[in-house]
Amino acid sequence: MFLGRIGRAVRVFLAQTLRPKTLAVLAGLSLLSLALLHAARGIPQYAENLALNMGAELVGAIVIFFAVTPIVRRAQQGRVHEHRRLDYDWYTDRVTGARTLVRVLDTFSGLFSRPVDQRFFRAATALLRRRVPIQVLLMDPDSLAAEQRTEELQGHSDVRLEILRNIRRLEAYRQGLDPELRQHFEVRLYAASASVTIYRWDSRMLVSFLPLGRLSGDTAQLEVSSESPLGTFVGERFDDLWRHGTPIEDHVALHITLMDGTGSRDYVARFVVLDDEHYIADPRIIAHLARHRDGTITARLGKVPSQVYALHIVAEESDVMSDLNANFLAKYERPGAAFIRLVPDHPPTRSDPT
Repeated sequence: MFLGRIGRAVRVFLAQTLRPKTLAVLAGLSLLSLALLHAARGIPQYAENLALNMGAELVGAIVIFFAVTPIVRRAQQGRVHEHRRLDYDWYTDRVTGARTLVRVLDTFSGLFSRPVDQRFFRAATALLRRRVPIQVLLMDPDSLAAEQRTEELQGHSDVRLEILRNIRRLEAYRQGLDPELRQHFEVRLYAASASVTIYRWDSRMLVSFLPLGRLSGDTAQLEVSSESPLGTFVGERFDDLWRHGTPIEDHVALHITLMDGTGSRDYVARFVVLDDEHYIADPRIIAHLARHRDGTITARLGKVPSQVYALHIVAEESDVMSDLNANFLAKYERPGAAFIRLVPDHPPTRSDPT
């Protein structure tokens, strides 16, 4: 059993570190070396000459490994290679061989749109099975930053709609993963303006800045090391946005607790945000309100448990109904039948009558 675990570990290591082309070159050089050694068998003092040459080569390899390689590595870390545009297939090829980490930071990305997403998700699944974490940061579609970016693109794209498409595709992929793999695939939404995009695999990354009037993927991409000054700077920006980001599951559904005279009940409901207010569209909650229409019902949200909300059904003739329907359709690709507005209500204090 112990030897079996070692064998599996060796196979995993070789699969992660050696690509088919590398293996082919290594096999060819090995065969050539064996052929040369076989051809030299007849020379005098064959064993002594072989030992002498192999010892000299070993000393040279040690010098290169411990002296020359670090110098070359440091020189490569500071090197910047410029790509004319963001090639998603090229990036997916690099992701396929990743061993430690994959990160994406963008407003929205064609990487998660058909047909490119199929190759990326296949590569992502293989990485997740090797326990390689994947982190994706997209702009919050309901943020002011998304509105500003749409204006900056001057009509080339509706940023909110594009982000919502990405979110639906990413969430569908997440839900299709086994729970054990899903925990290594994280997607969060940021509300601030990042001004930069990152496509990282291991210690390498493509960095670009958001231009006016064009998508970042259509502009130059700088390939740098994550340990270079530029890589360190944008990496810190990613970490900051990640810490304050909203998990994608909190954007897709709202965890809400309804409280009435008989107790409390938890729901996970679809919702939209309009003018910084939450509107829920869930027939179960509508039915709950109907069953307790003679009593007072309040609500608490999972992300802000200290805040109490009153629930108001939005009338069909309300001025906001058309906007609610449009936003719900864009978010979930299906219409909402009825909406409930959550109105913040201050929790009772000690001075309030009981």
